[in-house]
Amino acid sequence: MRRLAGALRARRGPAVACAYLEITRPSIPEAVDALVAKGAAEIRVLPYFVLSGWHVRTHIPRIISALKKKHRGRCRILLSPYLGYHEKIADVARMRLRKAR
Repeated sequence: MRRLAGALRARRGPAVACAYLEITRPSIPEAVDALVAKGAAEIRVLPYFVLSGWHVRTHIPRIISALKKKHRGRCRILLSPYLGYHEKIADVARMRLRKAR
């Protein structure tokens, strides 16, 4: 995930931060709070999941809803669809499978 964030940062777009649901820090609220403190006017959250389970359908939307209330008027917080499936993932899977030993 950090490599993807680094690649996104390299494109010189909006600020990019990694956040985690459990165990590792920063948590989503910590990362959002830090971006707001740095003056972010808009934050887009991309759930880095391939499947739509409880975290994608319920847990993350609840966290984002609370953050929208907390930062209302200071920052626009948007929740994008989860990463999900893309045909390029199948290409990467085939490449990895060819390297199986």
